[in-house]
Amino acid sequence: MYDRKIIDELENAQEEYEKKLKQILSKMPNSDKDYVTVSNIKTKPLYSPLDISGKGCKQDISFPGHYPYTRGIFPAGYLSRSINIRQVAGIGTAEQTNKRWKYLLAHGVSALSVVRDDMGGCRADSDDEKVRGMVGKCGVVLDTLYDYETLFDDIDITKYPVHMITSTPFALACYLAIAKQRGIAFSKIRGSMSNIMRPENECIDIMEYCSKNVPLFNSGYLDMRNVREGGCTAAQEIGFGVALAMAGSDSLIQRGLGIDDFLHRMTWFVNSSPEFFEEVAKFRAMRRVWAKTFKNRYGAKNSKSLLCRMHCQTYAPTLTKQQPFNNIMRSTIYALAAFMGGVQSLSVNSFDEALSIPTEFSALLSVRTQQIIDIETGITKVIDPLGGSYYVETLTDKLEEEALNIIETILSKGGAFKAWEWMCGEVRKAAINNQKEFDCGKRMLVGVNTLVDENDIQTKALKVLQEHADFEGVSEYDVSIVDKQIKRLNKVRDGRDENKLDRFSNSLYDAMKAEENMIPFLTDAVLCGMTQGEFAKIRAKVYNQKGEGPYVCNPPLVLA
Repeated sequence: MYDRKIIDELENAQEEYEKKLKQILSKMPNSDKDYVTVSNIKTKPLYSPLDISGKGCKQDISFPGHYPYTRGIFPAGYLSRSINIRQVAGIGTAEQTNKRWKYLLAHGVSALSVVRDDMGGCRADSDDEKVRGMVGKCGVVLDTLYDYETLFDDIDITKYPVHMITSTPFALACYLAIAKQRGIAFSKIRGSMSNIMRPENECIDIMEYCSKNVPLFNSGYLDMRNVREGGCTAAQEIGFGVALAMAGSDSLIQRGLGIDDFLHRMTWFVNSSPEFFEEVAKFRAMRRVWAKTFKNRYGAKNSKSLLCRMHCQTYAPTLTKQQPFNNIMRSTIYALAAFMGGVQSLSVNSFDEALSIPTEFSALLSVRTQQIIDIETGITKVIDPLGGSYYVETLTDKLEEEALNIIETILSKGGAFKAWEWMCGEVRKAAINNQKEFDCGKRMLVGVNTLVDENDIQTKALKVLQEHADFEGVSEYDVSIVDKQIKRLNKVRDGRDENKLDRFSNSLYDAMKAEENMIPFLTDAVLCGMTQGEFAKIRAKVYNQKGEGPYVCNPPLVLA
Protein backbone atom coordinates (compact mmCIF):
# COMPACT_ATOMS: atom_id res chain seq x y z
CA MET A 1 0.00 0.00 0.00
CA TYR A 2 2.95 2.34 0.68
CA ASP A 3 6.35 2.63 -1.05
CA ARG A 4 9.59 2.01 0.83
CA LYS A 5 10.46 5.70 1.31
CA ILE A 6 7.14 6.48 3.01
CA ILE A 7 7.44 3.38 5.19
CA ASP A 8 10.94 4.43 6.34
CA GLU A 9 9.65 7.90 7.25
CA LEU A 10 6.72 6.42 9.14
CA GLU A 11 8.96 3.99 11.03
CA ASN A 12 11.25 6.80 12.18
CA ALA A 13 8.33 8.99 13.25
CA GLN A 14 6.63 6.11 15.06
CA GLU A 15 9.85 5.20 16.89
CA GLU A 16 10.08 8.74 18.27
CA TYR A 17 6.42 8.73 19.24
CA GLU A 18 6.64 5.37 21.02
CA LYS A 19 9.54 6.60 23.15
CA LYS A 20 7.38 9.48 24.41
CA LEU A 21 4.40 7.19 24.91
CA LYS A 22 6.49 4.75 26.93
CA GLN A 23 7.68 7.56 29.20
CA ILE A 24 4.13 8.72 29.86
CA LEU A 25 2.72 5.27 30.46
CA SER A 26 5.58 4.24 32.74
CA LYS A 27 4.11 6.60 35.35
CA MET A 28 0.67 4.97 35.12
CA PRO A 29 -0.26 1.94 37.27
CA ASN A 30 -0.54 -1.41 35.45
CA SER A 31 0.46 0.20 32.15
CA ASP A 32 2.85 -2.67 31.44
CA LYS A 33 -0.06 -5.13 31.15
CA ASP A 34 -1.22 -5.91 27.63
CA TYR A 35 -4.89 -5.63 26.82
CA VAL A 36 -6.27 -8.84 25.35
CA THR A 37 -9.66 -8.92 23.65
CA VAL A 38 -12.41 -11.34 24.62
CA SER A 39 -11.22 -13.54 21.73
CA ASN A 40 -7.65 -13.51 23.07
CA ILE A 41 -6.17 -11.09 20.53
CA LYS A 42 -3.41 -8.97 22.06
CA THR A 43 -3.73 -5.27 21.25
CA LYS A 44 -1.40 -2.26 21.31
CA PRO A 45 -2.08 1.24 22.64
CA LEU A 46 -1.83 2.71 19.13
CA TYR A 47 -2.08 1.57 15.53
CA SER A 48 -0.60 3.33 12.52
CA PRO A 49 -0.35 2.96 8.73
CA LEU A 50 2.57 0.59 9.32
CA ASP A 51 0.18 -2.03 10.69
CA ILE A 52 -1.60 -2.32 7.35
CA SER A 53 1.24 -1.37 5.01
CA GLY A 54 1.41 -4.89 3.58
CA LYS A 55 -2.26 -5.03 2.62
CA GLY A 56 -3.44 -4.72 -0.95
CA CYS A 57 -6.27 -2.20 -1.03
CA LYS A 58 -8.09 -3.69 -4.03
CA GLN A 59 -7.69 -7.41 -3.36
CA ASP A 60 -8.22 -7.34 0.43
CA ILE A 61 -10.29 -4.26 1.28
CA SER A 62 -11.75 -3.14 -2.05
CA PHE A 63 -15.05 -1.24 -2.18
CA PRO A 64 -18.55 -1.97 -0.82
CA GLY A 65 -20.40 -4.38 -3.06
CA HIS A 66 -17.15 -5.59 -4.63
CA TYR A 67 -15.26 -8.83 -4.05
CA PRO A 68 -14.17 -9.85 -1.41
CA TYR A 69 -16.95 -7.75 0.19
CA THR A 70 -14.91 -6.74 3.23
CA ARG A 71 -16.64 -3.37 3.27
CA GLY A 72 -20.16 -4.69 2.77
CA ILE A 73 -22.21 -6.71 0.31
CA PHE A 74 -24.12 -3.78 -1.23
CA PRO A 75 -22.43 -0.89 -3.08
CA ALA A 76 -24.56 1.77 -1.37
CA GLY A 77 -24.76 0.12 2.05
CA TYR A 78 -27.64 1.41 4.16
CA LEU A 79 -28.16 4.31 1.75
CA SER A 80 -30.04 1.99 -0.59
CA ARG A 81 -31.10 -0.83 1.74
CA SER A 82 -32.14 0.13 5.25
CA ILE A 83 -31.38 -2.38 7.95
CA ASN A 84 -34.23 -4.77 8.69
CA ILE A 85 -35.39 -3.87 12.19
CA ARG A 86 -36.55 -7.06 13.88
CA GLN A 87 -37.64 -7.97 17.36
CA VAL A 88 -37.95 -11.56 18.50
CA ALA A 89 -41.44 -12.46 19.65
CA GLY A 90 -42.82 -15.63 21.16
CA ILE A 91 -45.37 -15.21 23.92
CA GLY A 92 -47.74 -17.84 25.27
CA THR A 93 -50.39 -18.66 22.68
CA ALA A 94 -50.46 -17.96 18.95
CA GLU A 95 -53.09 -15.25 19.56
CA GLN A 96 -50.79 -13.42 21.98
CA THR A 97 -47.80 -13.55 19.65
CA ASN A 98 -49.89 -12.42 16.68
CA LYS A 99 -50.98 -9.44 18.76
CA ARG A 100 -47.34 -8.65 19.67
CA TRP A 101 -46.35 -8.86 15.99
CA LYS A 102 -49.01 -6.35 15.04
CA TYR A 103 -47.92 -4.07 17.88
CA LEU A 104 -44.30 -4.19 16.68
CA LEU A 105 -45.25 -3.61 13.04
CA ALA A 106 -47.29 -0.59 14.10
CA HIS A 107 -44.19 0.84 15.78
CA GLY A 108 -41.72 0.50 12.92
CA VAL A 109 -40.53 -3.10 12.83
CA SER A 110 -39.85 -4.09 9.21
CA ALA A 111 -39.31 -7.84 9.60
CA LEU A 112 -40.70 -10.48 11.94
CA SER A 113 -39.19 -13.27 14.03
CA VAL A 114 -40.93 -15.88 16.12
CA VAL A 115 -39.50 -18.27 18.70
CA ARG A 116 -41.32 -21.44 19.73
CA ASP A 117 -41.45 -22.68 23.30
CA ASP A 118 -39.45 -25.62 21.93
CA MET A 119 -36.96 -24.55 19.29
CA GLY A 120 -36.13 -28.08 18.17
CA GLY A 121 -39.75 -29.05 17.58
CA CYS A 122 -39.34 -32.49 19.12
CA ARG A 123 -41.37 -32.18 22.28
CA ALA A 124 -44.62 -34.00 23.00
CA ASP A 125 -47.94 -32.27 22.35
CA SER A 126 -49.19 -29.78 24.90
CA ASP A 127 -51.67 -32.16 26.54
CA ASP A 128 -48.87 -34.52 27.59
CA GLU A 129 -48.15 -34.19 31.34
CA LYS A 130 -44.39 -34.23 30.64
CA VAL A 131 -44.55 -30.81 28.97
CA ARG A 132 -47.03 -29.08 31.26
CA GLY A 133 -44.42 -26.78 32.80
CA MET A 134 -43.00 -25.55 29.49
CA VAL A 135 -46.06 -24.89 27.33
CA GLY A 136 -45.81 -21.32 26.07
CA LYS A 137 -43.30 -20.42 28.77
CA CYS A 138 -40.18 -19.46 26.80
CA GLY A 139 -41.84 -18.85 23.45
CA VAL A 140 -45.09 -19.38 21.61
CA VAL A 141 -46.74 -22.79 21.65
CA LEU A 142 -47.30 -24.17 18.13
CA ASP A 143 -48.72 -27.69 18.11
CA THR A 144 -50.63 -27.72 14.82
CA LEU A 145 -51.26 -25.94 11.54
CA TYR A 146 -54.22 -24.30 13.31
CA ASP A 147 -51.75 -22.54 15.62
CA TYR A 148 -49.68 -21.35 12.67
CA GLU A 149 -52.83 -20.07 10.94
CA THR A 150 -53.64 -18.07 14.06
CA LEU A 151 -50.06 -16.83 14.34
CA PHE A 152 -50.07 -15.54 10.75
CA ASP A 153 -53.62 -14.16 10.85
CA ASP A 154 -53.73 -10.90 8.89
CA ILE A 155 -49.94 -11.04 8.29
CA ASP A 156 -48.89 -10.70 4.64
CA ILE A 157 -46.17 -13.33 4.17
CA THR A 158 -45.30 -11.88 0.75
CA LYS A 159 -44.65 -8.44 2.26
CA TYR A 160 -42.89 -9.01 5.59
CA PRO A 161 -39.79 -11.21 5.85
CA VAL A 162 -40.63 -13.74 8.57
CA HIS A 163 -37.99 -15.76 10.38
CA MET A 164 -39.09 -18.88 12.25
CA ILE A 165 -36.66 -19.64 15.07
CA THR A 166 -36.90 -23.40 14.88
CA SER A 167 -35.08 -26.19 13.08
CA THR A 168 -38.05 -28.53 12.64
CA PRO A 169 -39.36 -29.23 9.13
CA PHE A 170 -42.82 -29.27 10.73
CA ALA A 171 -42.65 -25.44 10.86
CA LEU A 172 -41.71 -25.18 7.19
CA ALA A 173 -44.52 -27.58 6.25
CA CYS A 174 -47.03 -25.38 8.13
CA TYR A 175 -45.66 -22.26 6.44
CA LEU A 176 -46.04 -23.90 3.02
CA ALA A 177 -49.52 -25.11 3.94
CA ILE A 178 -50.59 -21.55 4.76
CA ALA A 179 -49.28 -20.40 1.37
CA LYS A 180 -51.31 -23.17 -0.28
CA GLN A 181 -54.43 -22.12 1.60
CA ARG A 182 -53.95 -18.50 0.54
CA GLY A 183 -53.24 -19.40 -3.09
CA ILE A 184 -49.68 -18.02 -2.93
CA ALA A 185 -47.22 -19.69 -5.29
CA PHE A 186 -44.21 -21.17 -3.50
CA SER A 187 -42.01 -19.20 -5.91
CA LYS A 188 -43.23 -15.97 -4.27
CA ILE A 189 -42.78 -16.96 -0.62
CA ARG A 190 -40.07 -15.12 1.26
CA GLY A 191 -38.81 -15.73 4.76
CA SER A 192 -36.34 -17.93 6.57
CA MET A 193 -35.99 -20.46 9.37
CA SER A 194 -33.33 -21.63 11.79
CA ASN A 195 -32.51 -24.74 9.78
CA ILE A 196 -29.22 -25.08 11.62
CA MET A 197 -26.55 -26.64 9.40
CA ARG A 198 -26.11 -30.10 10.89
CA PRO A 199 -25.51 -33.72 9.83
CA GLU A 200 -29.18 -34.73 9.70
CA ASN A 201 -31.39 -35.71 6.75
CA GLU A 202 -34.09 -33.20 7.64
CA CYS A 203 -31.62 -30.31 7.44
CA ILE A 204 -30.53 -31.26 3.95
CA ASP A 205 -34.12 -32.13 2.91
CA ILE A 206 -35.25 -28.61 3.80
CA MET A 207 -32.46 -27.01 1.78
CA GLU A 208 -32.87 -29.33 -1.21
CA TYR A 209 -36.66 -28.87 -1.36
CA CYS A 210 -36.51 -25.08 -1.02
CA SER A 211 -33.72 -24.76 -3.59
CA LYS A 212 -35.95 -26.49 -6.11
CA ASN A 213 -39.40 -25.24 -5.09
CA VAL A 214 -39.21 -22.19 -2.80
CA PRO A 215 -36.35 -20.20 -4.36
CA LEU A 216 -36.76 -16.98 -2.33
CA PHE A 217 -36.80 -18.73 1.06
CA ASN A 218 -33.58 -18.68 3.08
CA SER A 219 -33.47 -22.34 3.99
CA GLY A 220 -29.92 -22.84 5.28
CA TYR A 221 -28.88 -21.34 8.60
CA LEU A 222 -25.48 -20.90 10.16
CA ASP A 223 -26.43 -20.32 13.78
CA MET A 224 -23.22 -18.90 15.18
CA ARG A 225 -24.98 -16.46 17.49
CA ASN A 226 -25.91 -19.16 19.97
CA VAL A 227 -22.51 -20.80 19.60
CA ARG A 228 -20.87 -17.46 20.42
CA GLU A 229 -23.05 -17.09 23.47
CA GLY A 230 -22.05 -20.64 24.35
CA GLY A 231 -18.50 -19.35 24.72
CA CYS A 232 -16.65 -19.46 21.39
CA THR A 233 -14.31 -16.73 20.17
CA ALA A 234 -14.88 -14.35 17.26
CA ALA A 235 -12.49 -16.34 15.04
CA GLN A 236 -14.29 -19.58 15.92
CA GLU A 237 -17.62 -17.93 15.12
CA ILE A 238 -16.32 -17.31 11.60
CA GLY A 239 -14.36 -20.53 11.15
CA PHE A 240 -16.97 -22.92 12.49
CA GLY A 241 -19.72 -21.20 10.48
CA VAL A 242 -17.87 -21.36 7.16
CA ALA A 243 -16.79 -24.97 7.82
CA LEU A 244 -20.41 -25.96 8.51
CA ALA A 245 -21.51 -24.22 5.31
CA MET A 246 -18.88 -26.22 3.44
CA ALA A 247 -20.10 -29.50 4.97
CA GLY A 248 -23.72 -28.68 4.11
CA SER A 249 -22.67 -27.71 0.58
CA ASP A 250 -20.87 -31.03 0.14
CA SER A 251 -24.03 -32.90 1.18
CA LEU A 252 -26.21 -30.96 -1.26
CA ILE A 253 -23.72 -31.39 -4.09
CA GLN A 254 -23.85 -35.14 -3.43
CA ARG A 255 -27.62 -34.90 -4.05
CA GLY A 256 -26.96 -33.44 -7.47
CA LEU A 257 -27.27 -29.71 -6.82
CA GLY A 258 -24.74 -27.15 -8.01
CA ILE A 259 -23.13 -24.70 -5.58
CA ASP A 260 -24.97 -21.75 -7.15
CA ASP A 261 -28.31 -23.53 -6.79
CA PHE A 262 -28.42 -23.04 -3.03
CA LEU A 263 -25.50 -21.09 -1.59
CA HIS A 264 -27.19 -17.70 -2.02
CA ARG A 265 -29.95 -18.94 0.32
CA MET A 266 -27.63 -19.79 3.19
CA THR A 267 -27.72 -17.04 5.79
CA TRP A 268 -25.92 -16.35 9.04
CA PHE A 269 -27.25 -15.75 12.52
CA VAL A 270 -24.45 -13.81 14.20
CA ASN A 271 -23.79 -12.15 17.49
CA SER A 272 -22.71 -8.66 18.43
CA SER A 273 -20.99 -8.78 21.78
CA PRO A 274 -19.13 -6.41 24.13
CA GLU A 275 -15.74 -6.13 22.37
CA PHE A 276 -16.81 -3.25 20.10
CA PHE A 277 -14.00 -2.98 17.55
CA GLU A 278 -13.40 -6.71 17.43
CA GLU A 279 -17.08 -7.22 16.58
CA VAL A 280 -16.93 -4.69 13.73
CA ALA A 281 -13.80 -6.42 12.42
CA LYS A 282 -15.46 -9.84 12.79
CA PHE A 283 -18.31 -8.95 10.43
CA ARG A 284 -15.80 -7.63 7.88
CA ALA A 285 -13.56 -10.72 8.15
CA MET A 286 -16.59 -13.00 7.93
CA ARG A 287 -17.60 -11.55 4.56
CA ARG A 288 -14.05 -11.84 3.23
CA VAL A 289 -13.51 -15.43 4.34
CA TRP A 290 -16.90 -16.48 2.94
CA ALA A 291 -16.30 -14.90 -0.48
CA LYS A 292 -12.76 -16.24 -0.87
CA THR A 293 -13.66 -19.74 0.34
CA PHE A 294 -16.60 -20.32 -1.98
CA LYS A 295 -15.00 -18.66 -4.97
CA ASN A 296 -11.64 -20.41 -4.69
CA ARG A 297 -12.62 -23.81 -3.24
CA TYR A 298 -16.06 -24.34 -4.78
CA GLY A 299 -15.90 -22.26 -7.93
CA ALA A 300 -19.10 -20.34 -7.24
CA LYS A 301 -19.91 -18.22 -10.29
CA ASN A 302 -23.04 -16.37 -9.19
CA SER A 303 -21.99 -13.21 -7.35
CA LYS A 304 -24.98 -13.66 -5.00
CA SER A 305 -23.41 -16.89 -3.77
CA LEU A 306 -20.43 -14.92 -2.51
CA LEU A 307 -22.50 -12.49 -0.43
CA CYS A 308 -22.29 -13.32 3.27
CA ARG A 309 -25.73 -12.21 4.49
CA MET A 310 -26.26 -11.81 8.22
CA HIS A 311 -29.02 -11.39 10.75
CA CYS A 312 -27.53 -10.21 14.02
CA GLN A 313 -28.81 -10.33 17.58
CA THR A 314 -27.11 -8.52 20.42
CA TYR A 315 -25.26 -10.43 23.13
CA ALA A 316 -27.37 -11.82 25.98
CA PRO A 317 -24.94 -13.34 28.57
CA THR A 318 -23.93 -9.90 29.85
CA LEU A 319 -27.53 -8.83 30.46
CA THR A 320 -27.86 -8.82 34.22
CA LYS A 321 -30.62 -9.10 36.78
CA GLN A 322 -28.61 -6.67 38.87
CA GLN A 323 -29.00 -3.04 37.77
CA PRO A 324 -31.25 -4.15 34.88
CA PHE A 325 -31.52 -0.77 33.19
CA ASN A 326 -27.77 -0.94 32.50
CA ASN A 327 -28.74 -3.54 29.89
CA ILE A 328 -30.24 -0.79 27.74
CA MET A 329 -26.80 0.81 27.40
CA ARG A 330 -25.13 -2.53 26.80
CA SER A 331 -27.48 -3.54 24.01
CA THR A 332 -27.22 -0.10 22.42
CA ILE A 333 -23.43 -0.39 22.18
CA TYR A 334 -23.66 -3.93 20.80
CA ALA A 335 -26.23 -2.74 18.24
CA LEU A 336 -23.96 0.14 17.23
CA ALA A 337 -21.17 -2.34 16.45
CA ALA A 338 -23.58 -4.33 14.27
CA PHE A 339 -24.52 -1.21 12.31
CA MET A 340 -20.85 -0.24 11.92
CA GLY A 341 -20.04 -3.78 10.79
CA GLY A 342 -22.70 -3.71 8.08
CA VAL A 343 -25.18 -6.45 9.02
CA GLN A 344 -28.42 -6.62 7.03
CA SER A 345 -30.86 -7.36 9.84
CA LEU A 346 -30.78 -6.73 13.57
CA SER A 347 -32.63 -7.67 16.73
CA VAL A 348 -31.77 -5.94 19.99
CA ASN A 349 -32.22 -7.85 23.24
CA SER A 350 -34.58 -6.21 25.69
CA PHE A 351 -33.29 -5.01 29.05
CA ASP A 352 -35.50 -7.42 31.03
CA GLU A 353 -34.47 -10.68 29.32
CA ALA A 354 -32.50 -11.81 32.36
CA LEU A 355 -35.78 -11.60 34.28
CA SER A 356 -38.56 -12.69 31.92
CA ILE A 357 -40.00 -12.73 28.42
CA PRO A 358 -39.88 -9.11 27.15
CA THR A 359 -42.97 -6.98 27.62
CA GLU A 360 -44.39 -4.49 25.11
CA PHE A 361 -42.63 -1.79 27.13
CA SER A 362 -39.14 -3.34 26.89
CA ALA A 363 -39.59 -4.63 23.32
CA LEU A 364 -40.52 -1.14 22.13
CA LEU A 365 -37.39 0.29 23.78
CA SER A 366 -35.34 -2.21 21.77
CA VAL A 367 -37.04 -1.16 18.55
CA ARG A 368 -36.47 2.51 19.40
CA THR A 369 -32.77 1.76 20.05
CA GLN A 370 -32.34 0.69 16.43
CA GLN A 371 -34.43 3.58 15.12
CA ILE A 372 -32.41 6.15 17.07
CA ILE A 373 -29.13 4.73 15.75
CA ASP A 374 -30.52 4.78 12.21
CA ILE A 375 -32.26 8.15 12.29
CA GLU A 376 -30.28 10.32 14.71
CA THR A 377 -26.59 9.32 14.68
CA GLY A 378 -25.73 9.74 11.00
CA ILE A 379 -23.65 6.55 10.89
CA THR A 380 -25.88 5.00 8.21
CA LYS A 381 -25.12 7.94 5.92
CA VAL A 382 -21.54 6.77 5.39
CA ILE A 383 -20.76 3.33 4.00
CA ASP A 384 -18.35 1.30 6.18
CA PRO A 385 -17.40 4.30 8.36
CA LEU A 386 -14.62 2.39 10.15
CA GLY A 387 -13.06 1.11 6.93
CA GLY A 388 -9.43 2.23 6.79
CA SER A 389 -9.09 2.40 10.57
CA TYR A 390 -5.62 1.03 11.24
CA TYR A 391 -6.93 -0.83 14.28
CA VAL A 392 -10.06 -2.25 12.64
CA GLU A 393 -8.21 -3.33 9.49
CA THR A 394 -5.54 -5.03 11.61
CA LEU A 395 -8.17 -6.85 13.66
CA THR A 396 -9.94 -7.86 10.43
CA ASP A 397 -6.73 -9.39 9.11
CA LYS A 398 -6.00 -11.24 12.35
CA LEU A 399 -9.50 -12.69 12.57
CA GLU A 400 -9.37 -13.77 8.93
CA GLU A 401 -6.05 -15.51 9.50
CA GLU A 402 -7.26 -17.28 12.65
CA ALA A 403 -10.54 -18.31 11.03
CA LEU A 404 -8.74 -19.79 8.01
CA ASN A 405 -6.47 -21.79 10.33
CA ILE A 406 -9.54 -23.11 12.15
CA ILE A 407 -11.15 -24.13 8.85
CA GLU A 408 -7.99 -26.00 7.80
CA THR A 409 -7.96 -27.85 11.13
CA ILE A 410 -11.60 -28.86 10.66
CA LEU A 411 -10.95 -30.03 7.10
CA SER A 412 -8.01 -32.14 8.33
CA LYS A 413 -10.51 -33.91 10.58
CA GLY A 414 -12.82 -34.77 7.69
CA GLY A 415 -15.00 -31.64 7.62
CA ALA A 416 -17.37 -30.00 10.06
CA PHE A 417 -19.89 -32.83 10.33
CA LYS A 418 -17.17 -35.32 11.25
CA ALA A 419 -15.39 -32.78 13.48
CA TRP A 420 -18.61 -31.92 15.33
CA GLU A 421 -17.49 -33.22 18.73
CA TRP A 422 -14.11 -31.53 18.39
CA MET A 423 -15.81 -28.19 17.68
CA CYS A 424 -18.11 -28.68 20.67
CA GLY A 425 -15.04 -29.33 22.82
CA GLU A 426 -13.35 -26.16 21.59
CA VAL A 427 -16.45 -24.11 22.44
CA ARG A 428 -16.50 -25.59 25.94
CA LYS A 429 -12.82 -24.73 26.46
CA ALA A 430 -13.40 -21.14 25.37
CA ALA A 431 -16.50 -20.90 27.59
CA ILE A 432 -14.62 -22.17 30.65
CA ASN A 433 -11.79 -19.72 30.02
CA ASN A 434 -14.27 -16.86 29.60
CA GLN A 435 -16.03 -17.75 32.86
CA LYS A 436 -12.73 -17.98 34.73
CA GLU A 437 -11.85 -14.47 33.58
CA PHE A 438 -15.13 -13.15 34.98
CA ASP A 439 -14.71 -15.11 38.21
CA CYS A 440 -11.23 -13.74 38.89
CA GLY A 441 -12.15 -10.19 37.89
CA LYS A 442 -10.00 -10.03 34.77
CA ARG A 443 -13.19 -9.38 32.80
CA MET A 444 -15.47 -6.97 34.60
CA LEU A 445 -19.25 -6.74 34.44
CA VAL A 446 -20.78 -3.67 36.04
CA GLY A 447 -23.13 -4.57 38.86
CA VAL A 448 -21.82 -8.14 39.12
CA ASN A 449 -18.09 -8.11 39.86
CA THR A 450 -17.46 -4.36 39.87
CA LEU A 451 -19.48 -1.30 40.88
CA VAL A 452 -21.84 -3.55 42.78
CA ASP A 453 -24.81 -1.77 44.34
CA GLU A 454 -26.08 -3.60 47.42
CA ASN A 455 -29.06 -1.25 47.55
CA ASP A 456 -29.93 -1.58 43.84
CA ILE A 457 -32.18 1.36 43.02
CA GLN A 458 -32.79 0.07 39.49
CA THR A 459 -34.35 -3.16 40.74
CA LYS A 460 -36.52 -1.14 43.12
CA ALA A 461 -37.62 1.11 40.27
CA LEU A 462 -38.61 -1.90 38.16
CA LYS A 463 -40.67 -3.32 41.04
CA VAL A 464 -42.47 0.01 41.47
CA LEU A 465 -43.15 0.08 37.74
CA GLN A 466 -44.65 -3.41 37.89
CA GLU A 467 -46.86 -2.51 40.83
CA HIS A 468 -48.11 0.90 39.79
CA ALA A 469 -47.83 1.37 36.01
CA ASP A 470 -50.89 0.88 33.82
CA PHE A 471 -48.88 -1.53 31.66
CA GLU A 472 -46.91 -4.71 32.31
CA GLY A 473 -43.43 -3.87 33.67
CA VAL A 474 -42.23 -7.47 34.00
CA SER A 475 -43.80 -10.39 32.18
CA GLU A 476 -45.39 -13.11 34.29
CA TYR A 477 -46.22 -16.61 33.05
CA ASP A 478 -49.93 -17.35 32.77
CA VAL A 479 -50.60 -20.96 33.78
CA SER A 480 -53.98 -20.88 32.01
CA ILE A 481 -52.09 -21.09 28.69
CA VAL A 482 -51.92 -24.88 29.07
CA ASP A 483 -55.69 -25.35 29.31
CA LYS A 484 -56.29 -22.94 26.42
CA GLN A 485 -53.84 -24.83 24.25
CA ILE A 486 -55.34 -28.23 25.08
CA LYS A 487 -58.73 -26.94 23.92
CA ARG A 488 -57.11 -25.87 20.63
CA LEU A 489 -55.50 -29.28 20.24
CA ASN A 490 -58.79 -31.08 20.89
CA LYS A 491 -60.54 -28.89 18.33
CA VAL A 492 -58.04 -29.97 15.67
CA ARG A 493 -58.24 -33.65 16.62
CA ASP A 494 -62.04 -33.65 16.73
CA GLY A 495 -62.30 -32.09 13.28
CA ARG A 496 -59.80 -34.14 11.31
CA ASP A 497 -60.29 -37.26 9.17
CA GLU A 498 -58.27 -39.90 11.03
CA ASN A 499 -58.27 -42.38 8.13
CA LYS A 500 -56.94 -39.76 5.75
CA LEU A 501 -54.33 -38.68 8.30
CA ASP A 502 -53.22 -42.30 8.75
CA ARG A 503 -52.63 -42.62 5.00
CA PHE A 504 -50.54 -39.45 4.86
CA SER A 505 -48.67 -40.39 8.05
CA ASN A 506 -47.76 -43.77 6.56
CA SER A 507 -46.62 -42.11 3.33
CA LEU A 508 -44.45 -39.74 5.34
CA TYR A 509 -42.94 -42.60 7.33
CA ASP A 510 -42.20 -44.60 4.17
CA ALA A 511 -40.62 -41.58 2.46
CA MET A 512 -38.38 -40.83 5.45
CA LYS A 513 -37.42 -44.48 5.77
CA ALA A 514 -36.50 -44.58 2.07
CA GLU A 515 -34.55 -41.30 2.47
CA GLU A 516 -36.82 -39.47 0.04
CA ASN A 517 -37.30 -35.78 0.64
CA MET A 518 -39.82 -35.54 3.48
CA ILE A 519 -41.13 -31.99 2.94
CA PRO A 520 -43.97 -32.59 0.42
CA PHE A 521 -45.25 -35.58 2.42
CA LEU A 522 -45.09 -33.62 5.69
CA THR A 523 -46.93 -30.68 4.13
CA ASP A 524 -49.77 -32.96 3.13
CA ALA A 525 -49.85 -34.45 6.64
CA VAL A 526 -50.09 -31.10 8.48
CA LEU A 527 -52.94 -30.09 6.15
CA CYS A 528 -54.72 -33.20 7.46
CA GLY A 529 -54.21 -32.14 11.07
CA MET A 530 -50.97 -33.86 12.08
CA THR A 531 -49.56 -32.42 15.31
CA GLN A 532 -45.93 -31.64 16.01
CA GLY A 533 -45.84 -34.37 18.66
CA GLU A 534 -47.12 -36.93 16.15
CA PHE A 535 -44.43 -35.90 13.68
CA ALA A 536 -41.82 -36.17 16.42
CA LYS A 537 -42.96 -39.76 17.09
CA ILE A 538 -42.55 -40.65 13.41
CA ARG A 539 -39.14 -39.00 13.41
CA ALA A 540 -38.10 -40.96 16.50
CA LYS A 541 -39.28 -44.24 14.96
CA VAL A 542 -37.51 -43.67 11.63
CA TYR A 543 -34.22 -42.67 13.21
CA ASN A 544 -34.51 -45.07 16.16
CA GLN A 545 -34.16 -42.27 18.73
CA LYS A 546 -35.18 -42.51 22.35
CA GLY A 547 -37.07 -39.73 24.06
CA GLU A 548 -35.65 -37.72 26.95
CA GLY A 549 -37.89 -35.90 29.42
CA PRO A 550 -40.57 -33.96 27.52
CA TYR A 551 -38.97 -34.81 24.16
CA VAL A 552 -40.52 -37.50 21.99
CA CYS A 553 -37.09 -37.97 20.45
CA ASN A 554 -33.70 -36.40 20.99
CA PRO A 555 -33.77 -32.73 19.98
CA PRO A 556 -31.64 -31.71 16.97
CA LEU A 557 -27.96 -31.18 17.53
CA VAL A 558 -26.97 -27.65 18.48
CA LEU A 559 -23.31 -26.70 18.41
CA ALA A 560 -22.83 -25.28 21.92
